[in-house]
Amino acid sequence: MGEQAYARKLAAASFVRKSRLIIGIDLTTNLVGLDRHAREQEQEKLEKRAIQIVSQTAEYAIAFKFNRQIVLPLGLFDGVSRIIDTIHDFGLTAIMDCKMNDIGNTNFHIAKYYFDAGFDAIIANPLVGWEGGLDNVYEMARHRDRGVITLCYMSHPAANEGYGLEVFVDNKTRKFLYKVFAERALRWGSDGVIVGATYPDKIREIKSILGEKVPIISPGVGIQGGGAKDARDAGATYIVVVRSIVEAEDPSSVAARFAAESK
Repeated sequence: MGEQAYARKLAAASFVRKSRLIIGIDLTTNLVGLDRHAREQEQEKLEKRAIQIVSQTAEYAIAFKFNRQIVLPLGLFDGVSRIIDTIHDFGLTAIMDCKMNDIGNTNFHIAKYYFDAGFDAIIANPLVGWEGGLDNVYEMARHRDRGVITLCYMSHPAANEGYGLEVFVDNKTRKFLYKVFAERALRWGSDGVIVGATYPDKIREIKSILGEKVPIISPGVGIQGGGAKDARDAGATYIVVVRSIVEAEDPSSVAARFAAESK
């Protein structure tokens, strides 16, 4: 247990599997207007599809990432927990991309629910700060041998409107917000930071701050336009691929290609 325990787990998985690929299983369904029986059938299909993708791609992955579009329809302690059990059976870990962003008491309970459901790490927004924000989440994660990954610069086109803002630090120094977030990740001992693969220049800047102390996890590879090799060459430690794999006719072969490109 202790600081950056989850970062060490990712590094070990990457070493053993000779891959830097994290797969997002952000599958979707529509339950609106369905009766109970039809809704249960759709939930079962969604769960089975997720488990199928995990089984087909696990040999190429170092972890799997969930977002709320699959957690909300399946239920945290029902279908989602069973998918996590499957991931753990392959010796891999599960990340919850909840982008946690509330006051400390609420964050604590959010994190506890996700950890109790079996998640090995969560993604949080460092904007809320440390004291009364994320301090108790880090404490819980370290006590339970889990991880906290923080946002630094997201992958979507409007990322600069938030993460690219200039802010005053200590009322005197101007810095870009993403650089402040990188510095917080170092100070807090984050298990990783999220930096979009769609912005290799930002990966390079943030890598110059973090060095090898905090891994860079880069989503946005594939359909969003980011390149696995470009992200790696810029300094990303791991890449995240979602739709290009889960929407493919043959997820296994696509995962194999991205795993090779990420080396």
